[in-house]
Amino acid sequence: MGVFLRYIDVMKAEMFTFVVSRLRPRLLALALQFNAGSDAAEDAVQEALMRLWTAWERLATEKDAERLAVRLTKHACIDVFRQNQQQQTVELKDNTAVASEDAIHETELQQALEQAVAALSPSERRLWTLFAEAQMSSAQIAAATGIAVRSVSAMLSTARRHIVESLKKGGAL
Repeated sequence: MGVFLRYIDVMKAEMFTFVVSRLRPRLLALALQFNAGSDAAEDAVQEALMRLWTAWERLATEKDAERLAVRLTKHACIDVFRQNQQQQTVELKDNTAVASEDAIHETELQQALEQAVAALSPSERRLWTLFAEAQMSSAQIAAATGIAVRSVSAMLSTARRHIVESLKKGGAL
């Protein structure tokens, strides 16, 4: 009796292999219509065929196997699509969180910079504002203020040093 059951199992496996070899190209074409990537399509077909194997004994005809295989492939494609969507959503959330952290850091840095500039002496602050906000060169600042170019450069250098020290002390740098 055991030999006979093994023979039936072998015949069942051979029949499944025969049917699958005929169905596989059609299932793959179907999966490629659902999923642009060939890897995703292959995964979906493989999943469908594994499910078909578990239902193989209950199928009466090859036509029933074909109908079930097509349906299982469609469902597997939908599952792969959903998994990809979930993965993209998680990646998007991660990127959004990083962008939010960057925006918060940028805001904190801007506030620290404003405080550091506010702590400068009035003359340094005035020169720094002309340099940083008005985008004026040392020569242009000298012409606008009547201060010598070398003095403007020295005062801007001192202001820059004070700002950097303030930012370091505050933990912004």
